[in-house]
Amino acid sequence: MKRITAPVLHALWVTAFLLGAAQSNPSLAQNPTPSPQAAPSASQWLVITHVSVKPEMMAEFQNFMKNTTNPALKKGGLKWRHVWQSTNYAGDAFEFVLVAPFDKFAEFDGASPLEKALGSQGFADWSAKAGSFVKGVHRYIIRTRPDLGVMSSKAYAPKLAVVSSVHVANGRNQDFENYIKNDFGPVMAKGGATYLVSQTMFGGDANEYTTLTLRDSFAEIDKGPVPVQVLGAEGAQTLFQKLPAGTVTHIERSIARFVPELSIMPAEMPK
Repeated sequence: MKRITAPVLHALWVTAFLLGAAQSNPSLAQNPTPSPQAAPSASQWLVITHVSVKPEMMAEFQNFMKNTTNPALKKGGLKWRHVWQSTNYAGDAFEFVLVAPFDKFAEFDGASPLEKALGSQGFADWSAKAGSFVKGVHRYIIRTRPDLGVMSSKAYAPKLAVVSSVHVANGRNQDFENYIKNDFGPVMAKGGATYLVSQTMFGGDANEYTTLTLRDSFAEIDKGPVPVQVLGAEGAQTLFQKLPAGTVTHIERSIARFVPELSIMPAEMPK
């Protein structure tokens, strides 16, 4: 799965993810689906970690996360962490995306939750063990953009998400944001969708926005993009053409599965 970046969200659905947009249009993102809570009024910082696991180590990696890593993170004070995995149908089936919040960059000046819980030697041992399971790890920081997103009133725990990574041309961020806010977002709201948006700040393309569209099943994806459902094919095409030419340079999409058994759930969570 492409860096959730392009990331899922208590901010963007308790995990902060981004957006969903036009599945059929090469210029935007993908469809959305309702989410559990109202859009937050303030932006949130999130650390996104992409972990590529060795195929032969999948079971060991998941057991290690569930039985060793998560208990230590909780002990170290981490409030929540959501885990998503690429599906076998669209994306790298051996990749996990971990989403966790932080309040201030000053938190990185001290020990991490893992080191607080395990101590220096314990953390070193944990790092060596964790490293034996993976082929690579990429971490980056995003800022959620609730000002660009839309939240549905429908409440349910997500099962799938269509994740879109939208790369905007240099100097065209305002064009993109104006389009989302004034044209695309209102259509998504009319369709009763949850449309979540975040922006890559460190560790990736500074002109990248990530979108997340929550889905309850693959059958929901068959219904087509929300703009087409709301406006019809011709109306949706007119909507897409309102995005100024040259604003978006590249888009990647994948389908991710939420993995509650590997996640650290927040204190209050819709069932």
